[in-house]
Amino acid sequence: MKKLCTLFLSGIILVLFPFLSIGQSVATDFTANDCGGTSHHLFSELDAGKVVVISFVMPCGSCIGPSQSALATVQNFASSHPGKVVFYLADDVANTSCSSLSAWATNNGMGSIPAFSSGSVTETPYGSGGMPKIVVLGGTNHSVYFTQNGGVNSINLTNAINSALTATGISEVKKVDLQVKIFPNPAIDKLSVNYILTQTSEVNFEIYNMLGSKVKTFGEGKHTFGKQESQLDFGALTNGIYFLKIEAGSASQIIKFTIAQ
Repeated sequence: MKKLCTLFLSGIILVLFPFLSIGQSVATDFTANDCGGTSHHLFSELDAGKVVVISFVMPCGSCIGPSQSALATVQNFASSHPGKVVFYLADDVANTSCSSLSAWATNNGMGSIPAFSSGSVTETPYGSGGMPKIVVLGGTNHSVYFTQNGGVNSINLTNAINSALTATGISEVKKVDLQVKIFPNPAIDKLSVNYILTQTSEVNFEIYNMLGSKVKTFGEGKHTFGKQESQLDFGALTNGIYFLKIEAGSASQIIKFTIAQ
């Protein structure tokens, strides 16, 4: 009877949540270096409010399209939740060298994505195998919000990411009109930012790439109310689309800009 109940409940879950494969509901923690040598501790990232999307790949031809689609979905959150939704690639059973995995990612337009080939980062805890397997992890309770084998439903993936963000207590960044103007745009190596403060405030700037990763921080210190101008030098950044987040006291605003050197 217990076995029949389990099968019945599993069937209900698959009907209501067809994007889920049967696996554990809590993420498996890991501390591992990505192929670029950067160390990651999963639970620390989740505790800090990040939502982590992982595409487990062999790598293989059938892994390309769904991984690219999942990445595009994650990038849709770059402007509304900068730095909060991150995307990783991981070899499914950690038997592909980092050089081969990185080359595969680069050849398929995902060369800037953190990639892992580590026994600490495998698909095993997240249900039956399937290439690729895409999972969404989030919240301080380290929950699994989404798993899908052999493809990706972008609508369901978006809904799962939104659910994970809600669980972290993160809502879309409130945009307060600071009357911000930036120039030039596209920029080469510097950006001038004009803005108006309604009161004396601590001002900080953060730059995020399309993956939602913070790539530059500028601490401006305290500015008095009125018209202000700041010069941001980011000569080390490569060409592409970025987001400038301006924080002034309790106010914040995000502006999209391009670097074209």
